[in-house]
Amino acid sequence: MDQFEKKLEDIEENVRLEQSEVSMAEEVRAAFVSFKTRYGAAIAFHMQQSTNPTQWVIEQAPEPKDVYWPFFSSSFMRRWISKLVVIVACILLTILFLIPVVLVQGLTNLSQLEIWFPFLKSFLTITFVSSVVTGYLPSLILLLFLKIVPPIMEFLSSIQGYICHSDIEKSACNKVLWFTIWNIFFATVFSGSVLYQVSILLDPKNIPSKLAVAVPAQASFFVAYVVTSGWTSTASELFRIIPLFCSLIRRPFSKDTDDDFEVPSIPFHRDIPRILFFALLGITYFFLAPLILPFLLIYLCLAYVIFRNQFINVYAPRYETAGKFWPIVHNSMIFSLVLMQAIAVGIFTLKKLSVASTLIFPLVVLTLLFNEYCRKRFLPNFIAYPAEVLIKRDREDQNDRTMGEFYDKLVTAYQDPAMLPIHFSDNGESLNSPLISSTV
Repeated sequence: MDQFEKKLEDIEENVRLEQSEVSMAEEVRAAFVSFKTRYGAAIAFHMQQSTNPTQWVIEQAPEPKDVYWPFFSSSFMRRWISKLVVIVACILLTILFLIPVVLVQGLTNLSQLEIWFPFLKSFLTITFVSSVVTGYLPSLILLLFLKIVPPIMEFLSSIQGYICHSDIEKSACNKVLWFTIWNIFFATVFSGSVLYQVSILLDPKNIPSKLAVAVPAQASFFVAYVVTSGWTSTASELFRIIPLFCSLIRRPFSKDTDDDFEVPSIPFHRDIPRILFFALLGITYFFLAPLILPFLLIYLCLAYVIFRNQFINVYAPRYETAGKFWPIVHNSMIFSLVLMQAIAVGIFTLKKLSVASTLIFPLVVLTLLFNEYCRKRFLPNFIAYPAEVLIKRDREDQNDRTMGEFYDKLVTAYQDPAMLPIHFSDNGESLNSPLISSTV
């Protein structure tokens, strides 16, 4: 025991020496700047500080718990290159994921399966086996592949150059959502090669008609997908079996007590895209395959009850998002409406209903106009705070006696965790002594 305590003391001393060297080294080219008023901070944020806009990059400071330190002092060029690398990586991941999608679509076609695996022909003639293989198994396999997407997108967003966890999670949420829409909806509907899907995009005039033919054909697959992915995800969210097993395995090897337990936070980048994708399925299929609506209604009711319980009794927010995720929800809903209307135009065109297809076009225009109105009316509130509110709050702070204490705490609020005292040994003096002596 004494040997390990000695090793911990040596590690602690080495860390303290490294911290002292960093403290004495050259200052980084980044800093948190505090202001006496919110209005003054807003003016500084919206003003360009240099003739070269890439020389002084100004961002609103996140709350202390939300700071992501690895990219805090990164230059503009490094962030820009990181963003390009992440975009390329996302495109490659999207293309590679088409392989399991094509394999899954092959499972829904018995004739294709018999060509790929001739030795299974006798088993596939059994009614129960064929119904399981073509109905339940494809969506289950696709669900297992999708499990790895949110962690990958979160990692890619973390190296994209953001300085706060909320922006990382927001970026990951966007990536997972559009990845899901493209690879699960469009790649499943237009099941084929990448070149075939690209050729569809290069011929936009025929997109509605091709959607009108392809989307209804996949109705049974998406009904099974709602059951396997939606119902099972809500059930697993309630029981949280995987976190339970991880906790049971980690507990014997950890010294943490129940008081040291860290309350989990909800992974927005995993749950929001899933809910929005089911909303897209409901909007696009409600007039093509109404049978999907009861399954979606059951999922939404379960999700409401379960997530309400999770928010109250299980999860705790790590940071305040200030409504940053709502524009993602709005954009997804508008996209779903426009997609549904495009499919309706294609169906009415195929059925030679020219009057009906003509009447759909005003709906598309009204939807886009409503989206533009929302962007002008509500989106600015998610980007910047209004001066009217800032000035009002500043006047209220002038009569607040606790503001002096707040300013004192603000001095040490933004401190790099790497510079915090460590707690390996039991030496109380080493934990509380400053890194640099205050005597001159």
